[in-house]
Amino acid sequence: MTRSRALAAIGVVLLLAACDEGGPPSSVRLQPNTFLPEEPPATPAEEPLPEVPEPIANWIETTAVPFDGSHLELPHDDLEFLRDLVGDARIVALGENTHGARDFFEMKARILRFLVEEMDFEAFVIEATWPEARRLDHYVRTGEGDAHTFLSALYFWTWRTESVLEMIEWMRDHNEAGGDVGFHGSDMQYPGMALHNVREYFRSVDPDRESEVATLLHCMNRVANDHTGRFPGTRYSDQSDAYRADCRRDLDRTRSLLLEGEAEYIAASSREEFEVAVRSLRVAVQYHLNETGEQRRDESMAENTIWIADQLGPASRIVVWAHNFHVSTQPGAQGFYQRQRFGDEMVVLGFSHETGRFTAVGQSGSTYTSRGAFDLGPVRAHSFEHYAASASHPRYFLDLRGLDPGYPATSWLFGTVPFRSIGCCYDPGNPSRYWYEPPLASWFDVIIHYRETRPTVLLPARYLDDF
Repeated sequence: MTRSRALAAIGVVLLLAACDEGGPPSSVRLQPNTFLPEEPPATPAEEPLPEVPEPIANWIETTAVPFDGSHLELPHDDLEFLRDLVGDARIVALGENTHGARDFFEMKARILRFLVEEMDFEAFVIEATWPEARRLDHYVRTGEGDAHTFLSALYFWTWRTESVLEMIEWMRDHNEAGGDVGFHGSDMQYPGMALHNVREYFRSVDPDRESEVATLLHCMNRVANDHTGRFPGTRYSDQSDAYRADCRRDLDRTRSLLLEGEAEYIAASSREEFEVAVRSLRVAVQYHLNETGEQRRDESMAENTIWIADQLGPASRIVVWAHNFHVSTQPGAQGFYQRQRFGDEMVVLGFSHETGRFTAVGQSGSTYTSRGAFDLGPVRAHSFEHYAASASHPRYFLDLRGLDPGYPATSWLFGTVPFRSIGCCYDPGNPSRYWYEPPLASWFDVIIHYRETRPTVLLPARYLDDF
């Protein structure tokens, strides 16, 4: 029995356990859906949706490329069209319009498997903190440690699912059989392990400076997260501008110490270990920049993904996993900065769904409740989901590249069209809150549409005793 089949056998038990979990810890701040309008439209009375204009319905039906299913163990036959769709791209960015749809996660894992096995992709980068993700990279390469624990220690309940663990175990199986695919993170929201890495590196290569470095890093370390992702009650954002300016000076001083001792430190360790220390410090600086508003999270995630690509070399091919907003090329999103670097060597795939269920943290106004499964609200008239539902296929790819903005059947994709977007949290009393109106053909290359989705199956959290 494969690891993924064994995981499926415990799915029902894990789902029941996940439903009993509470909401987010008070010490962990939830990321707002900044891509949604500040004032949501009023929820309209439910009325029958109007007919989809015939030219649009015909274009979708003839352009849609259906596929058989989502699970990564399915054979590749029905995905052969991905060879032409991806072409020579170095980056394939996979979105999701909610963090809680099992079918999206399974399909992203299935696409990863196809790209690795059939098109020589070699790296996976997820919307999770860079230092912690390195433990999973070590696991998929060596089998050492416990994948479930390392997945929990990414701190994102959204990824702590049966589907993501199945994908990680497939990566391990692939590497054990002679493959070479890596697991990486791009995020910077949790500086705790990054600071720990820097202190430990100095302890190893220059113990005489260990105390000095600990003092320099104390300004951030005292308000950083612990090994479970929890922050203290007082946060870095609560500190004064003068405090944070002094802290940035201390971080820069630490970097100077690293660079001044580069030759000596590499001789005492390795080039790779030195680069890990330097990048860990950069993650701490990125956390500072996000808190001060000097460089937002998406720009830092793009920076880290580009750094990973540079480390792997110009021939490297990478699959990126994040929310639709982050992978999109709209200004300010991660994909915007990556498009500037990779241009046509990047393909952006968003996801959408018409009906079904998904997992989220419940929300009522500003109050958050427990995690659970929610029903998707009604589809808005003349939205992408409304038009996409006209196709006869239960799931399909729709390529938005090379379209004519003057052609009646596709011109709507260049204007603003309602498109659903749900992040970590959901208020079932206000489903109209979760729509925005992007120019889809400008921000995405491909949309993968589902008629119906299922909620993710959450795994119980478990952590190491320390970093």
